[in-house]
Amino acid sequence: MTLRTIRRLAVLLTAVAVLRLAISSPARAALARGIEQASHRFRYWSGRLQGLAYRLRDRHPDPDIADDVLADRIRSTLGSLEKRLDVPKVHVSVADHVASLHGHVPAHDDAARLEKAVAGISGVTGVESYLNVEAVPDAQLPSGGGRHPGPSAARKRLTDAAYAAGAPDDITLQVVSAVLGFLAQHVPADELDQLASHLPDDVRTLCRAPRRTGRHRVRTVAQLVAELAPATAPLSPDAAQHVIEAVFGTLRDLVPEEDHDVAATLPDELREYWLASMPH
Repeated sequence: MTLRTIRRLAVLLTAVAVLRLAISSPARAALARGIEQASHRFRYWSGRLQGLAYRLRDRHPDPDIADDVLADRIRSTLGSLEKRLDVPKVHVSVADHVASLHGHVPAHDDAARLEKAVAGISGVTGVESYLNVEAVPDAQLPSGGGRHPGPSAARKRLTDAAYAAGAPDDITLQVVSAVLGFLAQHVPADELDQLASHLPDDVRTLCRAPRRTGRHRVRTVAQLVAELAPATAPLSPDAAQHVIEAVFGTLRDLVPEEDHDVAATLPDELREYWLASMPH
């Protein structure tokens, strides 16, 4: 059924309603209801057809929109959803129309709804989600409330290392999350489980690979820095490399039992980078 056909159907339904009704007051009320129902059907099928055409063409509007404008559009869209779900503010960055999401949410359903909302925004061609599902302090929720215990000593050491190496305070957690997400992508599952078993819950929940398609294996330091660029913005590549190295070094210091086992799973250049890293 085409959009033109739907318009004609709406007109026909209205005409039929007029012909069947007298000019009495009850008839006028019924006529109004008929028009409203026809209008509702028209809007419904029009939206369905537009959505179907959009999916069949696999199009994303606004191909020329700037990344910073798109990021603002995403933040604006998520604002009301964050309030409805009662989740902390999500950090958004965009590179080449691919949105990266960082933050913490109380439930997997919350993460899925946020990711779906971003994927449907005009101009977004892909979503990389680093949203972590864990208990969130009530004070960080839009609704407020009582406070839960703060971050563990291990998590604080990791974020402090990123900060000491030059990361702005407001992105230290997302940098740590991205680094651990990288390891979750590239370290075999059994070794990742061993690594995570030595970490507290609020760090272990960060050891999760982002949901994405078309993933490639990172083999060099330059590729690693480029891979984590959305999380380390606005740092320069050299500054980002320094921050990532500091997080690596601190993680090695936290889990010395797994140091060489993790190194053995990495490509040559990244193995050397891992083993040369030192905590800050």
